[in-house]
Amino acid sequence: MSQDDVDATSDAPQNVPAIRAGSLITVTFEEREFQSIVIDPNGLGHGEPSIGFGFRMAQKHIGIPRQTLADRVAGSGDNRYLKTPSGSRYRVAGIRGEDNNDYIVIEVSDWFDLSLDMLINPGRTTKATQEKIGAFLRWFAIKGFYAEAITALKGVYTGKSSRATTRWLITRQSGKPVRKTYTDLISELGAHPSTYGKLTNKIYEGLFGLNAVEMRREWDLMAGSNRIARNHITEEEGLEAVKFCEDLVVRIFAGDIEQAHEDAIALTVRKFNLHPQFPERR
Repeated sequence: MSQDDVDATSDAPQNVPAIRAGSLITVTFEEREFQSIVIDPNGLGHGEPSIGFGFRMAQKHIGIPRQTLADRVAGSGDNRYLKTPSGSRYRVAGIRGEDNNDYIVIEVSDWFDLSLDMLINPGRTTKATQEKIGAFLRWFAIKGFYAEAITALKGVYTGKSSRATTRWLITRQSGKPVRKTYTDLISELGAHPSTYGKLTNKIYEGLFGLNAVEMRREWDLMAGSNRIARNHITEEEGLEAVKFCEDLVVRIFAGDIEQAHEDAIALTVRKFNLHPQFPERR
């Protein structure tokens, strides 16, 4: 069963955990992975949660340094806000995550407004950061227009149309053919939406001995040190290993997704020399 069949079904997923403020999710959107958190389970309407992400995700995907953003936060408690060079203010929310850690986040639509604001009124924002902000906004603007245009032409905008537009955009950016992506493979197997997160953790645990959230936390805590996390691998090298492993899963998949992951993890461990650095297992 394809992802498009899954999209079309009206049956609600079974055994889905309740959505609460502080629920942590990994959102993979347009080849970008966002570590996100639920701000309000009814923020967009009854049963429709509002989502936010923090300064680390903004630095990674929008290009604005974390410290630059942190320096612009003023106020306290529930009245914190981030002030841009134009003088506009964007609410900053403090959320206790389901892992009992405290997170400082901004709602997703505010991130887009903030990005556009800093592009138009850059202040001391560097040229390189402005270019990255522009590329981020351009990508989603094109996607949004094509979604409306295809809906007008076909009467519906499916997951298949979305992925086709994404592949086209990537091809335009890179000038190279786009391979079948890891997320597409999982989607086309008709997997439950939670499967991607579970398989991502399988890769991280196989390569590093920590799940994805734990490993990223270690990278954050050990930033600037040459002893990164439990296997002494830098974030850049670690993410390269994860991407290599995901690509291998796609290439060697032969009907059993779990087996493909096990084989890809074993080969990635050898290529990146991770095995000697595994935590001791008893």
